[in-house]
Amino acid sequence: MSPRTLTWLVLFATLAAGCLRLRFAGHDADDLALEQASYESVRDLIRERYVRDLNPDEHRKIFYGALKGMTSSLDAHSQFLPPELYESLSTSTKGRFAGIGIEINIEARGLTVLTPLLDSPAWKAGIYPGDRIVKIDGQPSASMPFDECELLIKGPPDSPITLTIERDGVEGPITFSMRRAVIQLKSLQAAELLAPPYVVAGGPRIGFIQINQFQKDTAIDLDAALKRLEDQGMQALVLDLRHNPGGLLDEAGQVGDLFLKDGPIVTLLYRDIKNQKRLESTREVQAGKTHPNYPLAILIDSQSASAAEIVAGALRDRGRAVLVGDKSYGKFSVQDVIPIPVGKISGSREPSKTNQLGALKLTIAKYKTPKSDCIDGQGLVPEVLVPGSHAQQKELLESRYRRHLRDNDPRLKASAPAEADPFKDEQLKKAVEVLVQKLK
Repeated sequence: MSPRTLTWLVLFATLAAGCLRLRFAGHDADDLALEQASYESVRDLIRERYVRDLNPDEHRKIFYGALKGMTSSLDAHSQFLPPELYESLSTSTKGRFAGIGIEINIEARGLTVLTPLLDSPAWKAGIYPGDRIVKIDGQPSASMPFDECELLIKGPPDSPITLTIERDGVEGPITFSMRRAVIQLKSLQAAELLAPPYVVAGGPRIGFIQINQFQKDTAIDLDAALKRLEDQGMQALVLDLRHNPGGLLDEAGQVGDLFLKDGPIVTLLYRDIKNQKRLESTREVQAGKTHPNYPLAILIDSQSASAAEIVAGALRDRGRAVLVGDKSYGKFSVQDVIPIPVGKISGSREPSKTNQLGALKLTIAKYKTPKSDCIDGQGLVPEVLVPGSHAQQKELLESRYRRHLRDNDPRLKASAPAEADPFKDEQLKKAVEVLVQKLK
């Protein structure tokens, strides 16, 4: 592929698919021509004077690197997604992808695990929230861009992978070896009436629903679960959004519809491209789906982010729920994923695909809850603060796994009922206490 062809592909990819009409606003034709010429000069110099010839895969990395460079300095959440990563993102929001089942993010201390997904290879291997991934198959993560780390971690089902982890309170690195698998995500991991030790025998019927992330049909699944518990006489509800990294904004709005009769859920703050003005758009409740107004407590923690914070903040601000647990993550921004045609790039691993799609994941808005300003980076502070330590997070994940096994294996369900679990979830216990008081 010639440098000129590659240059035009870069420009085409940037301008394609609408791309929020980011057509070098404020730049005249001369500026655009100068930018194009500068890129072409750099590309030519690399081709002609670099110490060795570049192979096709390296040409491909340079092309994608140019696109990544446009977004890497914007914020922590905007990025260019090459075709493999875009495909992976598309499938994960539908609840299915191949990998080891972890949510990760770049933080001050490095590549950090936000949460391992229940019953995933990472979960079974013993990886916990807050673990720092320092090596992926022996390659230092600190020397790689975030998307390359994601691609290295994901891969074909049954393929091996080794992660080197640093963990607070543990001396030296820990090595975990596992095999990738097809991850089938369940948005609702638990939906049940609580049993002892959290409620006393003969006490109020308090429901418990845990949402892992907001994906396609989360609101539909939650609606059905609420109806089942209501049919069983549920008098109050604990909605567990701990370790929930967020997901689809629209699903968060639809979840709000289930608990509110009217009024605002979330307000987006965005830029009017044509007039260069700051605008606001409020997502109002869609009436007709609201469940009864029973007492509601929402559990959050340091890993509750984005869509989870929208739901928690809206229901708290509107007086519908009380927040219990630890301060949330603080991601109050919205990203749009915009497909970008990248054509057939030289060095592609799948040469038969001539119309590949990458994507631009771009921060397009901030948001605020009904009664608070945008608090990006700060998080929601619960009215009932119950800080959780790393050890408690570890125990919570293990308890969830035991409950998952119990609920999916009839033999375990018969021999190890819920009250036999030795872990005492102090945050859940406090949420139940709050609800019992409200029922009096």
